[in-house]
Amino acid sequence: MQAEERQYKIYNYLQEKEFCSLDELSEILNTSISSIRRDVNRLEKKGLIRRTHGGARLTDRLEPGNLLAAPNISVLADVKKKIGFCCASLISPGQTIIMDGGSTVYSVAQRLMSKHPIVITNSLPIANLYSSYSQVEVHVTGGVIYPRLGVLTGPKAVEGFSKIHADVAIMGAGGLTLDEGVTNTHALLIDMQLAMIHAAQKVIFCMDSTKLSRRSLFFLCAASYIQTLVTDSGADPKFIKALRSKGIEVHIAGEKPAEF
Repeated sequence: MQAEERQYKIYNYLQEKEFCSLDELSEILNTSISSIRRDVNRLEKKGLIRRTHGGARLTDRLEPGNLLAAPNISVLADVKKKIGFCCASLISPGQTIIMDGGSTVYSVAQRLMSKHPIVITNSLPIANLYSSYSQVEVHVTGGVIYPRLGVLTGPKAVEGFSKIHADVAIMGAGGLTLDEGVTNTHALLIDMQLAMIHAAQKVIFCMDSTKLSRRSLFFLCAASYIQTLVTDSGADPKFIKALRSKGIEVHIAGEKPAEF
């Protein structure tokens, strides 16, 4: 396993657990303590986690000045860039797009300017990204700021999405399995993401291959809610074949579109 992939898995695991020991990470990833220690040090330098005695935890919160900043996408940056380009190619000019929070969806947002979309989002970084582009109309939901992710949550955010209709929802998630469907790491986001899904005519999930065949903490929706999945070439071909057999359109970023 490459160091970049290990670091991504460490960060995702901490999203669920918030704290874990180096011994625990070493056992989970089947990697030496010395390698885990180097990975944790690199993640700490990027500001994603904080070293503690014998372990690591998520940083407590984003600094106030960073709430509008772009999510840190240095982990698996090339993969997310490819997913961003691939998903953006599926969007038609002028469509109304619901955009979820998170670094992978942000990568899509960076590549949509030329489509002149109408964007509805609860993501403060995505709203800020488009703030200087007059060709992109942006609507931001109400709600309470969730500092760790830079998104708006709560009943007002859910209500905001329940009153609209969009052509496409571009979503992220923490895991996808055939039996248990789509799962996520943050309970506070589930109701809001469901409102996004129900408000859109088409639902596209953007998930890198490390999240496939993986279950996260909280159930979001059945796999049948996914109309289109955009992932990367690291995905297990058997898993992709099984998804397609269920009628899910799967696009592998960097490859030619599959025949349907």
